[in-house]
Amino acid sequence: MKSLYLVAILPPEDLSYQIDEIRKECSERYHVYKALKPPVHITLYRPVWMEDSNEKQFSLLMKQVGSEVDPFTQEIENFGAFAMQVVYINALKNPGLLDLRSRITSVFRNHKIDPKVTNGNSAFNPHFTIAYRDVLPDVFQKIWDEYKNRKFKRQFRVYEFSLLKHDGKRWNLLENFSLQKASTPSLF
Repeated sequence: MKSLYLVAILPPEDLSYQIDEIRKECSERYHVYKALKPPVHITLYRPVWMEDSNEKQFSLLMKQVGSEVDPFTQEIENFGAFAMQVVYINALKNPGLLDLRSRITSVFRNHKIDPKVTNGNSAFNPHFTIAYRDVLPDVFQKIWDEYKNRKFKRQFRVYEFSLLKHDGKRWNLLENFSLQKASTPSLF
């Protein structure tokens, strides 16, 4: 049997709550609800269908990725939009985030997990979604007019990334993978 999987960064609980409040505010004001369904997250690799029987092997591969990446600070700042349908909070690109994303993408490519995988990170636009999918063009413009100049700036340490699995109704946390690059101990 196949299931839908998502590799993502879940922010700390307090920040997740703040972002979720923004999503709810937008949802209530503009009657757009799709963005409320998934947990607050930064997508590291788009959702992919995978055989459930490959879950354990995939988990081992993700643990390996985590062992190769140092924890890093993730900054988020203000709002962005694309495709006349999506409004989001910007997650600023940084070397730690790009390294993690690149290693995860390599796993998908090298192990042929995703037949649609592409090379490079050129399309990577890290963000926290506020509104998407059920946003009509005229509603999008109203949402964007409200958020385009709004300020929101936070940062958090990323110590882990997560694997989520969709059960047909919602995303469920399957496993967290610690970022713990092995380093040579200092003699002093």
